[in-house]
Amino acid sequence: MTKRILTIAGCVLALASALFGNDPGTRTGLKLEPQPKEVQLREGGFRVGPSTKIFVQLGHQSEDRIAAETLAEEVQYQSGLQLDILGTAAGKAEGGAIMLARLQDVRVRRFLARNGLRADDAVGENGYLLFSDKDHLIVAANTGQGLFYGVQTLRQLLIPAGKGLICPGVGIRDWPNLQRTGAPETISPEKMPQSAKNLFGVPQG
Repeated sequence: MTKRILTIAGCVLALASALFGNDPGTRTGLKLEPQPKEVQLREGGFRVGPSTKIFVQLGHQSEDRIAAETLAEEVQYQSGLQLDILGTAAGKAEGGAIMLARLQDVRVRRFLARNGLRADDAVGENGYLLFSDKDHLIVAANTGQGLFYGVQTLRQLLIPAGKGLICPGVGIRDWPNLQRTGAPETISPEKMPQSAKNLFGVPQG
């Protein structure tokens, strides 16, 4: 009887391993929805506090501000902090700032590549790269829509810590399996700022 129980338990463990062994969320302990294609855990984490600012690159302020406002609203909801959203020259931001960048910027691509995040063809129009360590928090994409998807992942990573929030040290590459149209399935319309509703055609009211 005991041997039979052990055999059944072994089969269950083997099945669980087969089902979840290749799941990035299982390996990293990060439960994100949807689960990114590639996730690397790093040491440390980026602290979001009263002096933290959100930077968007000049020339893309109108489109990328949608992602910035969505992020700012999440920070305020979780911590009460109201972060300023500012424009900055390509590839430049103050230390300790959250950078929403475009992958067309050579300096951004090089920095991310040095940290193991390649902006290759797989990323495409709606993919994104997300990097966080003690000094940097960067979400980068080829388009405003890709940047918006990256911010949705960042929202899930933010954890309350003292009087602010912390984003664990990570390196993430993700892209949709199919070309996405409309708002992300995991974000309900009532949680989106009006600017994002306008972008994705979500009815008002």
